[in-house]
Amino acid sequence: MAITPEQLDQLGKFERLQLVEDLWDRFAAEATPETDPAVLDELERRAKWRDAHPAQGKSLAQIASGLGIRL
Repeated sequence: MAITPEQLDQLGKFERLQLVEDLWDRFAAEATPETDPAVLDELERRAKWRDAHPAQGKSLAQIASGLGIRL
């Protein structure tokens, strides 16, 4: 369904806002990329390593400090 600018002008302020919100929701739903199975596999591998080596991980604060970033 095509809507002309003139038709938009006939809508009330809240109707136009609702239309924008509905369009935004559609864009967001379409723009959500599917996750590559290889990425999921890598995340799972890293999570298993982290669980098997809890003492070897670093906190966000430690990483930031090492990069010279103050949180």
